[in-house]
Amino acid sequence: MKKLPILFGLTVLSLFSYSQTTTSFQIQKRGTVNATRAMKEEVSIKIQNMEAPSPDGESTKSMLLKKKAEIEKNYPRTVSRSSSRDITSNDTLTVGKSFLSNIGSAGNPSDNSMAISNDGVVVSAFNSAIFVRDTENDTTLSEIALNQFSAQIGMNFDNFDPKMIYDPENDKFMLIYLAGRNENNSFIVVCFSETNDPMGNWNVYSLPGNPLNDTSWSDYPAISMTKDEAFITINLLNPGGSWQTSFKQTVIWQIDKYTGYAGDTALDLNLWSGIQEGGINLRNMHPVRGGYDLKSKDQYFLSNRNFATMSDSVYLIHIDNTITSMSANIDVKLIRADKNYFLAPNARQSQGRSFATNDSRVLGGIYENNQIQYVHHGLDTNTGNCVIYHGVISNLEGTPSIKTRTIGNSGIDYGYPNIVYGGLIAGENKSIIGFNHTGVTTNAGISATYFDGNNFSETKMVKEGESNVRNFRDYLMRWGDYFGIQRKYNEDCKVWMSGYFGQGQENKTWVSEVILPGDCYDTIVPEQFVENTLFPNPSVFESQFHFTLEESQQITVDLTDANGKVVRVLYEDQAKQGENRITISTQNLAIGIYFVRVYSDSKSILVKKLVRQ
Repeated sequence: MKKLPILFGLTVLSLFSYSQTTTSFQIQKRGTVNATRAMKEEVSIKIQNMEAPSPDGESTKSMLLKKKAEIEKNYPRTVSRSSSRDITSNDTLTVGKSFLSNIGSAGNPSDNSMAISNDGVVVSAFNSAIFVRDTENDTTLSEIALNQFSAQIGMNFDNFDPKMIYDPENDKFMLIYLAGRNENNSFIVVCFSETNDPMGNWNVYSLPGNPLNDTSWSDYPAISMTKDEAFITINLLNPGGSWQTSFKQTVIWQIDKYTGYAGDTALDLNLWSGIQEGGINLRNMHPVRGGYDLKSKDQYFLSNRNFATMSDSVYLIHIDNTITSMSANIDVKLIRADKNYFLAPNARQSQGRSFATNDSRVLGGIYENNQIQYVHHGLDTNTGNCVIYHGVISNLEGTPSIKTRTIGNSGIDYGYPNIVYGGLIAGENKSIIGFNHTGVTTNAGISATYFDGNNFSETKMVKEGESNVRNFRDYLMRWGDYFGIQRKYNEDCKVWMSGYFGQGQENKTWVSEVILPGDCYDTIVPEQFVENTLFPNPSVFESQFHFTLEESQQITVDLTDANGKVVRVLYEDQAKQGENRITISTQNLAIGIYFVRVYSDSKSILVKKLVRQ
């Protein structure tokens, strides 16, 4: 492994003072792993710690439990108050193909993650294994323990926290997981599939888990992807402690993914560290994924005050360019949400047992139409329950603002959400939110809701639990820490998700196809060229105007309001004979009714009504 020197370090002033350091790395390839061969390893092993989080001791862990006890005292459970859902639509989700995705036991917690290819192959990851199923033929291909996978590259450490992602443009998978839990043998294993077959070859690299040589080790990975790169966020922890007690800082690995796909002998990376606000390291930065598709060079991350009893602070982190550009910068903005979020209470089970909700960190986000939608769990002060917080950050390039809502149920706790794009075309503000559910009379399972840009659908119970979970010695079980979700890129209106459910008093992983409501299909995408069309209409992000000219001529295209007043002249130049298309950006238009006019020498050629919603 070759470590290159620090390229540069800088301190910048943005909306407030923050600092960061960028270090360039070059990591040698570990080797090539064949998943089919890994499946045939004669012996596999999973190590699970069966102790629940302890409330004892002067530590962050005990502080967190004390805070939760105080919250439950101040906001007691009640079913007499209304649910926390404040806006509801009549749309409903339906459940399609579904299956149990672990043959043996899932780890504690499950740490569910998943990806699905355009060919319908699901790779479901959980502690500490991956499960592969061909959904088109309803055939299970394999369950592979991570240590079986690692055996081919000699990494026989504790392998855990796998995360999956699918690249729809290159039709390949990425798998990351952690190996080792101390400063001497901590690694981030990064795997790139050579083809779209997850049972074939993977190019494998291992990043140092102690990249700053400061006795820390790596925990809690998250992954996202742009057109050219992959981004991994990692919490660096001090040795000898847990994630609650030993946090040092969160760092970002920026990776040229094409070198990984190609299996180059060395992988080029940037490490962003020392990311602070007000002299304090930002914690649990979660990468935001592209909505409709992979985005070009901008990668956003979100952080909040996840241990605060009550706060409105959200931190927006932005890396603006690629490694190869040699000009990437990072920017941090503090945004105040319109409502406070609260530390999540523990979630209820039957027989006096509970699930640990840990803190209220951001757990998922998507970027589309100059907006970020994100989710985490927290407290509903009306019911005392654990609920989902859904935030929408607008005006990313200016002065961002946040509008938040909550999703809850008076008799059920919701937790560990994730979010995925729910639109049919680019530029819509629709999403699907998947999450775990549990209650005194409702066994642990998974649920989902649809957001149409304004309203939420009724919550759909995707998988009902079959039992409570009691595989810890104490009353407090692990629950989470992740929820897997991905849109099916080549099938409109379909989303796949993997979550936590109870079976035989153990935690298991369930994977389901979820089909969006009918309005997802209401927008009909036109042919490549359809005469006299303005699409999409209504518009949010942009519209395309298709028209034909019998001869080349000078034309004017303008936009008027409903009263006929010209808002803007869009085009005033020569247009060629034949088919023509004008793309009109509408994202900065005020909501309302407009008319697009095409004319020549004051003679009208076409007029089309445009609705900006």
